[in-house]
Amino acid sequence: MATETEDLAAVELPRIGTLTQRQQRGQDCVWCGITLAPGAAVDLGARRLRIGDWTPQWFPRACLKHPTGQEAPA
Repeated sequence: MATETEDLAAVELPRIGTLTQRQQRGQDCVWCGITLAPGAAVDLGARRLRIGDWTPQWFPRACLKHPTGQEAPA
């Protein structure tokens, strides 16, 4: 799904339309939806979203278990 990279802004994310508002706002992990506590999140970098002539930014975050979108080991 995602590639292993040091540049987390290059990690491919789920489509924004499939995410909850909390995931879009960086309150919940974009991968598993767990609520993120201060200091327990990985910032995935600002992302641009094209909507017609409007280009807002969103700031996704992930939990420490799978910041690159990979499933946590069992």
